[in-house]
Amino acid sequence: MVNASFFQLPRATQYAAWALLALAGVMIWDQSHWWQLRDEYAFGYIVPLFVAYVLYERWPRIAATLLPTGNANEGDAVSGPAQAPDWLQWLAAAIAVCMLVGGAFLFLLGGVYRAFEGPNLITSNFLAFGFANMLMAGAYLYSDERADGYPVAWRRRLLLTSLFLFPAIIWMLSVPLFSAVHLRISTFLMNQVAVVVFHTFDVLGFAIIREGSVLQLPAGDVGVEDACSGIRSLTACLFAGSFLGAVYFEQLWKKVFMVATAMLFAFINNIFRSLFLTGWAYAKGPDALNSHVYLFGMDLGNIHDFTGWVVLGFTVIGLLLCIQLFSIRFEYEDPDTA
Repeated sequence: MVNASFFQLPRATQYAAWALLALAGVMIWDQSHWWQLRDEYAFGYIVPLFVAYVLYERWPRIAATLLPTGNANEGDAVSGPAQAPDWLQWLAAAIAVCMLVGGAFLFLLGGVYRAFEGPNLITSNFLAFGFANMLMAGAYLYSDERADGYPVAWRRRLLLTSLFLFPAIIWMLSVPLFSAVHLRISTFLMNQVAVVVFHTFDVLGFAIIREGSVLQLPAGDVGVEDACSGIRSLTACLFAGSFLGAVYFEQLWKKVFMVATAMLFAFINNIFRSLFLTGWAYAKGPDALNSHVYLFGMDLGNIHDFTGWVVLGFTVIGLLLCIQLFSIRFEYEDPDTA
């Protein structure tokens, strides 16, 4: 492990890092508008802290790639099995340059559009997508050589770039989607929730009629609206799954598994939430969904909102259990040597 300072990195790498940090500040300032405006994106306030923690935790590996290791065999930095054919290195460099130029163009376009139109979803998504591309491309392009001038092997550059995947992509989850995309996803989820709840109550013998995303109960109608679709918990759980996968796992398949599991948990738990809320409305009437929950004299919000937080809590607990499950190491003991 290399114990080194940021200021020991190659000068060009330092300049690129400071430039990206300034752009990140602009992006955070822009996204803070949505974090304050929409409750489901309030988790965005902790995104900068989580990104800083991930970079701090990975700093030893970053420094080990870009700073001299002190080993006698310095040739490991330039040759060996990690070295790729020239054409593949040129292709990777060309892709990185395109990402850098394209990301800078999107970021500039988003900044200009915001200056004229103020906060809007187009600007925020352009800034987030542009920054993600610039960060990933910069990580690759500015890791071509160490501080002492030795070239860095191609495979080590790719590994270093992969360390910035979470700090780059997470900003695309902390900002609302384009309205058209959000509407499509929300509508799809609302219909699925309504179908599952309707068939469940119908099979159990309860009187219920479904018209689109509206459930007609004897005591009144209950609508499966945007807040009940699960898209809010889905967004928050995607963030939680991405962070936990980035921190606890090295293998890519485990990271992907955590994100996919977070989505599955969010959907299943929201189904149970919708079943509970529909049952509550069936027994006490739709207006009962606005009654508040109190714990030790504290108002925890109405039943509708409170169960949303419960869903998120159960999802996080499920993800933590998955971490423990995939952290188990099975040791094989040869009976002949026991």
